[in-house]
Amino acid sequence: MSILDTFKNIFGGKSEEQIEKFEEETPFIKPYDFFIEADERFTDEKIIKTEDIRSLDPVHILEEMDLCDDVKNNWGVRRKLKKLFDDLAFEIGEYVSYDGGRSIESFVTEEIDERELEISVGISRNSDTEPFEAVISIKEN
Repeated sequence: MSILDTFKNIFGGKSEEQIEKFEEETPFIKPYDFFIEADERFTDEKIIKTEDIRSLDPVHILEEMDLCDDVKNNWGVRRKLKKLFDDLAFEIGEYVSYDGGRSIESFVTEEIDERELEISVGISRNSDTEPFEAVISIKEN
């Protein structure tokens, strides 16, 4: 069976001219071939334990979170998270002793496409011998 016979069978026995006309009119890639549904992942939380809180990169942590790319790649979210984390890490890193436990937390908001996101960071350390625990979360309000 030739390729032409195969096409005729597929297109219902149409003539060669009808097949060529159909091929010219039909786009190779249809618009719905690349349709992507809206990604609705706007909320996630990540907990990290470390001995050196100032060595953590909050933007790298953000990239590892299960969030949509609109959030991960948003310049405002990245900038606000970095500033918030750095300020809190500096403040908690200034303590001489962590006996009895120390903790600090704060949040900021950022709007993306008419959605308000709450970016929050919490850092704690229970004693001088235990590691810091950083909790970074992004929530849709």
